[in-house]
Amino acid sequence: MSTIEAQAFAFRQLVAHMQQRTDVQNIDQMNLAGFCRNCMAKWLFLGNLKNGSHNVDYNHCLKEIYGMEYSQWKSKFQSKASEEQMKRYKETKALHAVHPKEVEAAAKASKKKASSSRNKPSMEKKKSTTSTATSLKNSAGASNSLSDVCCRPLEEIAAEAKAKAESKTNLTSTDTSSTSPFSLGGTFNLGELSKLGPGVPENTEIRVAILTVSDRAASSVYEDQSGPAIEKILCEFEESKKVKFEIISRKIVADDLKSICKILEDWADEIDTKTRPDLVLTTGGTGFSRRDVTPEATKAVIDRSSFDLATAVNLHIASLEPFSLLSRAIAGIRKCTFIFNLPGRPKAVAENLSIALPILCRAAYDASRTR
Repeated sequence: MSTIEAQAFAFRQLVAHMQQRTDVQNIDQMNLAGFCRNCMAKWLFLGNLKNGSHNVDYNHCLKEIYGMEYSQWKSKFQSKASEEQMKRYKETKALHAVHPKEVEAAAKASKKKASSSRNKPSMEKKKSTTSTATSLKNSAGASNSLSDVCCRPLEEIAAEAKAKAESKTNLTSTDTSSTSPFSLGGTFNLGELSKLGPGVPENTEIRVAILTVSDRAASSVYEDQSGPAIEKILCEFEESKKVKFEIISRKIVADDLKSICKILEDWADEIDTKTRPDLVLTTGGTGFSRRDVTPEATKAVIDRSSFDLATAVNLHIASLEPFSLLSRAIAGIRKCTFIFNLPGRPKAVAENLSIALPILCRAAYDASRTR
């Protein structure tokens, strides 16, 4: 990894951390450190300008930093500044980050454009900063830290990075001797991945909901085979790992955007933790057909995206089945539930899920502890 790549990695980690800490207000960041999320968006915008990318819109930079539209973030998480905060802001203004005139001009133009094209957000949509902060504090306490490096010895971090690098080398081996049901054609040996484990405490129970998206299965033209395929993979994984899956719900729905959204929202928004899934696995509706709208439905309901995970799995499968690149599957988090799209064919379900499942366990475990 080059120095620039390492710096970019550090930047992405910082952005991801700040996207989790929605309880921290921008004004508090300015008062304490002299910069905030908007400053980072401006630096990102300036970086594009310096690299010759003059077509990049400032609103796009804001979305990159906030993980959603800026107006959406303000509506959900921003609270009115107190007199004490404003007083501190004025006292520390001399220490605040200063941005070039062209960047400030772009920011002002963007803000003016956004304000003229949207209605004033309702106060009912704003969340209590205090309750959010308390929730995140409890979550952070339970998992030691939202950051995976803070308060850890450098030797420990270095050893972990080395182990991951060695594991990555092992995962790309072409050993075809394994007979594990989690080995795919010898090009990717999940027997090696299994050494890492699911990344959760022993005997962790993960509540799972399965949604089959198919017009024909929903109308009983044929029997759903993808849902049972998911259950089979979960059962095999459960037997070989110290993790338990509880299937709390299984549904079949037609390829209809509103219907899919409704089910995903109902599952993720369930108040009772015993009946709310930690992990939702959808199957079907990820292709290029006009009726394939599962990714759109997922994107519409999630609060935070995790597109890289779905992309990484898909790219690996492409080395075995090039047409898998026609899948538009995505992943993300709604409240405390992690949602992951799978293809519709049972064989493709098995291939994708077998690779992704160890990571999905950790993703679902972490997501379920964020409330």
